[in-house]
Amino acid sequence: MPSVVVVGSVHVDLVARAARLPRRGETLLGTHFAAHPGGKGGNQAVQAALFGVASTFIGRVGRDAFGERLRNALRTKGVATDHLSEDPEAPTGSSMVITGEDGDYASVVVPGAAGRLDRGHLEAARHAFDVADVLLLQLEIDPATVATAISMGHAAGATVILNAAPAPAAPHLLPEAVWRDVDLLIVNQGEAEMLSGRAARDANDVVSAGRRLVSGLGVPTVVVTLGGDGVVLLEGGHAHRYPAWRVPVVDTIGAGDAFAGAVAASLASGADLEESVLDGNAAGALAVTKAGAYDAFPRREEVRRMIGSNNPQLGV
Repeated sequence: MPSVVVVGSVHVDLVARAARLPRRGETLLGTHFAAHPGGKGGNQAVQAALFGVASTFIGRVGRDAFGERLRNALRTKGVATDHLSEDPEAPTGSSMVITGEDGDYASVVVPGAAGRLDRGHLEAARHAFDVADVLLLQLEIDPATVATAISMGHAAGATVILNAAPAPAAPHLLPEAVWRDVDLLIVNQGEAEMLSGRAARDANDVVSAGRRLVSGLGVPTVVVTLGGDGVVLLEGGHAHRYPAWRVPVVDTIGAGDAFAGAVAASLASGADLEESVLDGNAAGALAVTKAGAYDAFPRREEVRRMIGSNNPQLGV
């Protein structure tokens, strides 16, 4: 079975919903509250599993109720948790999220145990790297751990995907040689700006920023997600733009993770890059039509039905 290994964060999202996001110093009365499994790493591992590949998650939780809840949630969605270790000291990570009726949101992430994942934990999971078709990472954990995982994945022959989210203040937080071991870099508009040092206000700006990332970091392929404006793929000096699917938005939590997880699973299954980006584009769109993350993520057959519906927004 095709295999995706995800190294990253897992935490509990504590989500409050209000008519809009509060202004600085303002207190609003909310309309709903819920606690959902979250964390970019866990989210992406779940989306990969829902695409029918063998999805393994490498991460860390606390020895507490939140940690057990997250482990069970991942297993329920088909993710292998053999390498989700328990930290005896740090609590499970959490995220405080406020979302408005328009689907926009703001959050603060406290990594907790997830931030204590280190080289030793990766070495203990070396067999998972050896059998991975695709290695998928994010930047919600220690950059040194991310750098080690990238090097291990590259040495094992996996296709290495880095979703540089949240974007580092500067690219040098990862060694130059490590960037060159990344096969595919996935960023959103803001992250493209931060990493490239160039404005990314519109599609032309995004292409310019993406090309700066290719030349400056040595990453051969870059995908920039633009939310409601679609996706830009930069590959081999060429830029391709894919418009967004027009769907009703409930909330945008996890949409970027749905995109990254679907792209990784599709590539692991043997699809080419363009088909994989189309899968990710549709998965991200479907994810915003439901609340939360895990339960909002689509299965492969749902994505295929959407792509096969001849939606006029599909294409370049």
